[in-house]
Amino acid sequence: MAITEYFYTESQPVRCLEIKVPVVVAKTNIEVAVDVIKDMPELVLKVDRIEATVRDLKGKPFFVEEVSPGEYELVPMKDKERNVLVKKVVVSGTLHKQIFYVNKNNESKHVGEDVPFTKLVELQELKPVQNKKDVFVQFHNVDAEVNWELPRASRLHQTGIIEMTVKVVEDRQIFVQTCPTPGVVPPGNLLKDGGLEIWADPTHPVFWGASNVARCDIAHSGSYSAELGALSPIRPASLYQMVTTGIMGGRQYRLSFWARENKKDGMMPVSAFVLNAEVVFFNQHGVQVGIGSQVVPSGQVPETNFTQIQFVTHMTDDSVASALVRFTYVPEPGNTNMVKIDDVILESLP
Repeated sequence: MAITEYFYTESQPVRCLEIKVPVVVAKTNIEVAVDVIKDMPELVLKVDRIEATVRDLKGKPFFVEEVSPGEYELVPMKDKERNVLVKKVVVSGTLHKQIFYVNKNNESKHVGEDVPFTKLVELQELKPVQNKKDVFVQFHNVDAEVNWELPRASRLHQTGIIEMTVKVVEDRQIFVQTCPTPGVVPPGNLLKDGGLEIWADPTHPVFWGASNVARCDIAHSGSYSAELGALSPIRPASLYQMVTTGIMGGRQYRLSFWARENKKDGMMPVSAFVLNAEVVFFNQHGVQVGIGSQVVPSGQVPETNFTQIQFVTHMTDDSVASALVRFTYVPEPGNTNMVKIDDVILESLP
């Protein structure tokens, strides 16, 4: 039974991928001599040249099992899987030739000829394989050359020399450590629907998670904004979105947004809340590896117009894979006012 093992020495989490790849088990250079006498179709004055190519190359490996020290037994392909070794390879193919000659009438002619050949290759070392059904033979640097002589006008004696590299290859399952593709951060806003224009219903924006949030038709731009605390100004509210595209290590990110305070109709306004804006970074396992945040007291949020607020995060950790953009509305005792959020932008700095 084949045993797969690998050494894992990385101090940081890495991603390993199991793949199937061809592994060279054995490699050898061989030479095949093909000697043939051809009866020409007519009398020949001379042979100008012979062009040779090798076709239909095939290789068949033979497997053995060590039954005792130094003694081996042939293992047929149909047998169940056993610990086997490659001992020999039978190489076969066809030497195709085009013979260009001048006949007795001084006419230039050519004739084709196919000569099959077989070569038994004995490997210098016995090479173990994991599964003989996954073993095959490859051929490289195949070259053919033909020498000839014309002992009689109708008989051509040829000697072909074929040279090639023979590789015994096995498809094996192996583990490789994958490296992240050099990232390119897309330009512009990394958030979906940063303008908060798309809503499934009055309390659920399509691309954002929301709690105690409602759609508001007072907007910095477009048609809508998101009002935190709209369902109850005495309960916390949150608006958040997870971002995976464009989030990578060794970069700084800027979060900018527009905010405006809103009074609840029919009540004596009391502005007593805190708005927290955060960009939380996670690695591929969902573990937090960094955070950037801005605390905005209610006194810094105007009631009559939108104001822009922004901050820049620290340089991200090398293992970062995603980010959570989150707004949290935290009311204090006696608070009656809400806060609107619009035109949120998360972008990577150059």
